[in-house]
Amino acid sequence: MKGLCYRCGHEDELLEGLCKICYTHVNPLMEINEEVHVEVCHMCGSYKRRLWQDPQKKETYEVLEEIAYFGTKDNLKKSNKSIEVDIIVQEPKQLPGGKRSRVEIPVVVFAQGKLVGEDNEREEEKKVTVYLDMVQCPRCSRCMSNYYEGTLQVRAMNRFLNEEEKKELDLFVRDEAERRLNKDRMAFISKFISQKEGLDYQMGSMGAIRNIAGAIKAQYGGKSIETAKLVGVEKDTGKDQYRITVAVRIPEFKLGDILEYAKKLYVVSSVNEVKVYLNPIESGDKISLTWNDVEKEVKLIKKATDCDTATVISVSSEVIIAMDDLNYEIYEYDNNLENVIEGDKIRIFKNEEINRVLQVLN
Repeated sequence: MKGLCYRCGHEDELLEGLCKICYTHVNPLMEINEEVHVEVCHMCGSYKRRLWQDPQKKETYEVLEEIAYFGTKDNLKKSNKSIEVDIIVQEPKQLPGGKRSRVEIPVVVFAQGKLVGEDNEREEEKKVTVYLDMVQCPRCSRCMSNYYEGTLQVRAMNRFLNEEEKKELDLFVRDEAERRLNKDRMAFISKFISQKEGLDYQMGSMGAIRNIAGAIKAQYGGKSIETAKLVGVEKDTGKDQYRITVAVRIPEFKLGDILEYAKKLYVVSSVNEVKVYLNPIESGDKISLTWNDVEKEVKLIKKATDCDTATVISVSSEVIIAMDDLNYEIYEYDNNLENVIEGDKIRIFKNEEINRVLQVLN
């Protein structure tokens, strides 16, 4: 329908009372401010979208490009979903000013499409400048103030952790915490305390504490106990605030150690967060015990590393003949092992009543 455009007075085909030129001016394909500001943490390099997040890229210019891209995208409004948009990030510029200098990142945005009622597609181009506002993110602010939501305690059953175990477990906990930071930004360690009996970690996330405790049990076996302490009330919601303590106790034994249960001797074959699995040294079936049963009813008889060794000097399908490496006595064993050959070292357990092969060492 032709008529006079109420905006410019030109006679043409009208759309909502406007000529085609005025309609495109009044109804752009996209809207965005010429300046976009993105908050960036000057300590960890994270940036804020709806929530704070760590950059996916590693190199400096790639990080700046990522921040500028998402800063533009989050502030861009398309007139409808069918509009195609292309965001092109230009080379960043360092503005003068010494310590107060700022980084600006030019961005060009291209849009292509048409609005409802338009016959033909059109294109638009807009230039945007992204500025980085350097601040301190909530995670770094809390970390610097030693904020923590709970404590992870790593201990051993019936004994103290030795120095070798402390080093291994400390590395394990820190690796797990680092891995969880990708999903939980509060999974930081705000304070570490090495106690004579074990290790303590104050952490910024209850969820991380529980997850790492579970990972320790899955790797080493053992059990955990969680307690909570009321520390205050949230100002906004009035909800009670708690700090938790999760104490993980790994077993005093390891794979291959000799245990006594119900007056019988067993070898530890495997462990997980729920149970320990034991093979009988003499006749009998393999059994499994919960960690509560282990703590109350199991006794460590001998560590695998303290058991004697012997050298295989003859092998048949039924019999292994080996020489004790300590006293050079010759022993004969039933051949229940796979791929054992002459010259192999075997670990043996013996007392006044028993002399059994535990495993092949090489």
